[in-house]
Amino acid sequence: MRKNIYLCTQDMRLVVHLIIIYAALLTLVGCGDGKSVRQLPHLGDTPYQQDTILVIYATNPERALTLLDSALMLGNISAYRGQCIRARIYSKSFVEQRQDSAILICKELLGHDSVRNDPAEQENILDLLIATSRAKPDYEQYMHWAAQKAELCQKQGEETERWRSEADVGFVMTHLGQEDEGLAKLDEAIGHLDAPGSIDRMDAFIVACKRKINALNELHRYNEIITLGQRILDRLNHYEQHAKDYAEDSYRLSWSDHPNDRDRYIDFSRAQANGFMAEAYAMTNENAKAKEHLALFEQSDYGKTFMGHRMIALTQMALGMYDEALTTYTEIARRMAADTLNDDYAVILRSRAIAAHAKNHFAEAYGYQTRYADLSKVLSDSLMKGKAHEYAARYHDQEQKLEIAQMNAESQRKTIIIWAAVTIIMLISIFAIWLLYQWRVIRRKNLVLVEQIGEAIEYKEKYESQKIQQVTSDTPTTPAIESDLLSLEDISNDELYRRLRHVIKREHLYLDPSLDRQKIMEIFQLSRRRVGAAFAQGSEFASLADFIRDCRLEYSCNLLVTRPDLSIKEVAAKSGFNYASNYSSDFKNRYTLTPSNYRELKAKK
Repeated sequence: MRKNIYLCTQDMRLVVHLIIIYAALLTLVGCGDGKSVRQLPHLGDTPYQQDTILVIYATNPERALTLLDSALMLGNISAYRGQCIRARIYSKSFVEQRQDSAILICKELLGHDSVRNDPAEQENILDLLIATSRAKPDYEQYMHWAAQKAELCQKQGEETERWRSEADVGFVMTHLGQEDEGLAKLDEAIGHLDAPGSIDRMDAFIVACKRKINALNELHRYNEIITLGQRILDRLNHYEQHAKDYAEDSYRLSWSDHPNDRDRYIDFSRAQANGFMAEAYAMTNENAKAKEHLALFEQSDYGKTFMGHRMIALTQMALGMYDEALTTYTEIARRMAADTLNDDYAVILRSRAIAAHAKNHFAEAYGYQTRYADLSKVLSDSLMKGKAHEYAARYHDQEQKLEIAQMNAESQRKTIIIWAAVTIIMLISIFAIWLLYQWRVIRRKNLVLVEQIGEAIEYKEKYESQKIQQVTSDTPTTPAIESDLLSLEDISNDELYRRLRHVIKREHLYLDPSLDRQKIMEIFQLSRRRVGAAFAQGSEFASLADFIRDCRLEYSCNLLVTRPDLSIKEVAAKSGFNYASNYSSDFKNRYTLTPSNYRELKAKK
């Protein structure tokens, strides 16, 4: 019986999967021709599903969304990746509501674990936010996201991507009235990227040039646009002629998997450069050159796309090619649907008015011009209201989630507070006990250390006393220092060190703060080399300075114990140290205790 139930369950699952696949196939057939369906090997091919959606969304967003829903339903794309693709589709929409949705999705994705822990994913999401804010346009957000990406890239050491984003910041600054600063930043970005050798740097260079072209277009500096457009064409020509010299380990672009992408990229970039130059020439009334570059633009694959038509519409208007431009504007209006309260639709109305006037359709021109004037006034008056509505929509979207979260949080808050308080008290108690235990351990170790230091110094003094007696018995009866100066140049380094040590210790020469190698040379009539060799080769000390410091520190240990009336600073001075800070530092390095700790512990023994 159980086996039959299990088999029935398996059969039901199989039927459900077959129905889902069949529904998805019907959707694909209904959304396109048979040829496009036959190009799909099978719905279980996840990479192909994603690539197909991303190819289709630029020309048919609704079909792309249908494909995305099918892929998510079949589990071919993860929920996270599905949200990324949905945001990208929405970002290309002409409907402001979908653009807002793209921004909201991206903001949620920035909080996703796979984004927070992966700088590359963060950059991808920030790229979408930048592109969507630019398309809206929302220059405040555009600046915010571009600056955030530039900072992220700088931290990651990705200089090319950093300057690509800095170019976006420069463009926004120019648009917001900071013309000199913005153009300077754009020039700085272009300067950092203006060098062959990397496909990615070439792409970033072209993007930076395009941002500056957009800025110059707003400032009506068309001659400079022509120069920048030519620089883009020159760089593309250089790349085609020296493709092997450009590294393929780029951040964004690589042709190793899809060689045809190289040709599409060059076609797209060259077409845009020709489009910029055509518009600039048209605006400077050089119509012959404008038409020359426009022809090159229209011959490109990109020039045949809708986005290409949209880019060149203003140039067509300037050249009197009204029918071509209006065809594009009609398609834009169709894609906007009812969302016509925006600057793009205002441009469409004004262009239609200009075209109608040029064809002597004055009544039609008057109607379009009137609608344009009314819409412009509404846009101006409702700018702040629009912002308020946007914030209200976002707030309303989160309101229910916040209410549910607050209810759950309130029910758990008291319990969490109680447990947190108990835990904190326990941790504090444990930490206090541990600190007390560590304090006692350290104190015992310090007491032992102080005792060892005292014993070491006492042993050393006895040993040196014996040595002094031996040296004295071997030395003729002569004045104190003079007897030690006899034939010092002829003895070994070891013997010289013992003689010098004997005199310095006996006469307490180390208590002189100015005692150094030069003074030793003068007192004992020795060369610099002999003094250095005596201590470096004949003693356990690396140098004379180390020996003198050791003598002073040992002397100070005695003062710290026998002269409690002296301050640390006074002990340092009487021991031959110029600065109390140096004395304390040297003492701690030598004995791992401060002078104060040593005195305190020694007094309690």
